[in-house]
Amino acid sequence: MSSHTLVGFQGEHGAYSEMAVFQLFDRNKTKAVPYFSFRGVFEAVQNKTIDFGMVPIENALAGAIDDNFDLLLEFDGLHIVAETQVRIEHNLIGLPGTPLSAIQKVYSHPQGLAQSRTFLESHPEWEPVPFYDTAGSVAHIAKVGDPSLAAIASAEASQVYGMAILAAGVESNHQNFTRFFQIALQTVPSKDHPNKSSLVFATADEPGALSKCLAVFAAHNLNMKKLESRPIQGRPWDYMFYVDVALPATGDQFEVAFAELKTVAKDLRLLGKYRA
Repeated sequence: MSSHTLVGFQGEHGAYSEMAVFQLFDRNKTKAVPYFSFRGVFEAVQNKTIDFGMVPIENALAGAIDDNFDLLLEFDGLHIVAETQVRIEHNLIGLPGTPLSAIQKVYSHPQGLAQSRTFLESHPEWEPVPFYDTAGSVAHIAKVGDPSLAAIASAEASQVYGMAILAAGVESNHQNFTRFFQIALQTVPSKDHPNKSSLVFATADEPGALSKCLAVFAAHNLNMKKLESRPIQGRPWDYMFYVDVALPATGDQFEVAFAELKTVAKDLRLLGKYRA
């Protein structure tokens, strides 16, 4: 049995998700475990194959990662126990010594390509090629060994696979951050007071139903940080609402509001109280 804490992430070693792992966990005591899909991470946490999962939930530029909102709803036994943010700094990566003039194709996750559009458009001779993972694209070109291929990924990915940064900071907007949730099968007591909570609910199909729910937060002086709607699987045109709420340092306003919300919302579920 491993003496290390096992934390799963989607992608290959060197991925931004792995960087998020080591923002919350000690490298010397933690093993980051790669999975091909987000679902694979959720299933591994549920099956107790790993201790925790680290999944992206929102990018400052591209918005919500819808798959993971849906998985949080589907895997109702899992909890959000922490949050962290990673600065997304994309780099053009290739074989050491490769001149830009030799490049013909550039691989990356579709979001990596989209977030580097301005740089890529300045090289119309390059063909952008979507790949399932940013770090995985670096692993791919390292394996192929073709100097005409490059990738867009993190600096850490270039180190992991022995590749070179051919151009640094190629993202179009440098205010590019991604939020990550640490998920667990059981709630984990925090040494710090939780300052944020996430919950999900549905509403009755009637005028003013959503307004009644949102009014509960205002009535108890709770600051909503995010509101996101997602379709309910198997119920066309019916939606769940995800809400992030800032928790006050003292008092029980949230607990009182949550109890009141039960009287006006449907299918209310607390996803987690955590330190952001």
